Amino acid sequence: MKILDNFFNLFKPSYSVVVSMYHVVPGRKVQKYDHRHDFGKGGVEQARTFYNAVIAKHTETGFPGTEINLIKGKGTVVHTKQFGPVDMIKTLNVA
Repeated sequence: MKILDNFFNLFKPSYSVVVSMYHVVPGRKVQKYDHRHDFGKGGVEQARTFYNAVIAKHTETGFPGTEINLIKGKGTVVHTKQFGPVDMIKTLNVA
């Protein structure tokens, strides 16, 4: 049955978690840093567990200007969580 499971995994989408951190310094362009963690095809449970762990850690530490996305496939955002005024920061001049 392991062979059959591996065959079906070929047709499942891959998942990734992207953590975007925005650093705002007055008088300078807003710096954006992306951290991407990829999970293999059919890795929805590992990706969701990691996504929830990152949210818990950011809630505990309180980083402002952070956006966390769980992405399915090549760009479909399944879940997103924002800490701080991310929507306002995105309208500024991001480098």
